[in-house]
Amino acid sequence: MVREVVTIQVGQCGNQIGSRFWKQVLREHAHHSPHRKFDEPLSTFFRNVDSRFDDPLEIPVGDGTGEIRSLKARAVLVDMEEGVVNEMMRSDLGDLFDTRQFLTDVSGSGNNWAHGHEVYGPQYAESILEKIRRAAEFCDSLQSFFLLHSLGGGTGSGVGSYILEMLADNYPDKFRFTTSVFPSQDDDVITSPYNSILSLAELRAHADCVLPVENQALLEMCERVDSTTAKKSTASTITAVVGSKAKAFDHMNNIVAQLLINLTSSMRFEGSLNVDLNEITMNLVPYPR
Repeated sequence: MVREVVTIQVGQCGNQIGSRFWKQVLREHAHHSPHRKFDEPLSTFFRNVDSRFDDPLEIPVGDGTGEIRSLKARAVLVDMEEGVVNEMMRSDLGDLFDTRQFLTDVSGSGNNWAHGHEVYGPQYAESILEKIRRAAEFCDSLQSFFLLHSLGGGTGSGVGSYILEMLADNYPDKFRFTTSVFPSQDDDVITSPYNSILSLAELRAHADCVLPVENQALLEMCERVDSTTAKKSTASTITAVVGSKAKAFDHMNNIVAQLLINLTSSMRFEGSLNVDLNEITMNLVPYPR
């Protein structure tokens, strides 16, 4: 049975993680199904469409043997600055996204949770909700929402927590997973501790499962892998990625993306460990609210 996940990327950090996430999902599917077939595991995160139409025509999964025509990610991209989203559109991932699923501004949230939550949140609430609703309507059996954001900045923390509250109000029976990146102790954004604390109250109230990630821990993991790579000639998948010439933040974001891929693999692929996301939540969250 097809079970879809809608990914919502919020802020600079959320969209940068999303960029690495989509690349790794495509790489995983190319390894799993090298014959360009649109099957159920791929349909969890992507739509197969005929892009010859102004509003691309949806092509159903069927028996999982149909050819891939054009993939569109089940994603909503939100940022109060245009830089990261525009960079993603100019990259080789550009055709993967429906431009009607974007929402950007130009001024940013000024690293201020209140500006994101109390100004931009209400200002763009209807537009964001319409984009989420459009993504959800293309799903046959929507399983959950994945929210990717950081807690240190203004957009990821403020607008991100506002979106999470909207999801709880409008889709109360769908699981809400958040991958929340916490700032390190020596973060250069002076307001990041306040943004994080204010966001935590919203996460506690409206998220079904929070996957906390800390910047310093990611950095230490990358440094440890780099030092190991220097001593050994063999490398794991993450080692190979971290050892590449990508940007420093890409190394860290790859680890977060791999976390999400591994978390959903038991839902997407058949096997003895095949489980639903609600079972994962049951095991990860001992005291659900």
